[in-house]
Amino acid sequence: DLIRELAKDNGIIITVEEGSIGGFGDHVLHFLSLDGALDNGDLKFRPMVLPDTYFEAATQYEQYEMAGLNAHHIRGTVLRLAEKVEVPELAELE
Repeated sequence: DLIRELAKDNGIIITVEEGSIGGFGDHVLHFLSLDGALDNGDLKFRPMVLPDTYFEAATQYEQYEMAGLNAHHIRGTVLRLAEKVEVPELAELE
């Protein structure tokens, strides 16, 4: 019921997790799809997960930075989805 309520009350849902593709965010997306929450195009959804790539040994902060999962990356995703600012995607920065 919580996910259904969030979808009804918000135009944007973002999930953030340390897992990789196929985790919590994908389960939320699957639920939203089956529930019809994506049918009218009013809901924007983005899962933010660790990319499927090798990371050098580093601090947790540095690894989150490399993965695009720090606060400024999350903020950038929110602003991009809210169409408040154009933010370059992680792949464009490499």
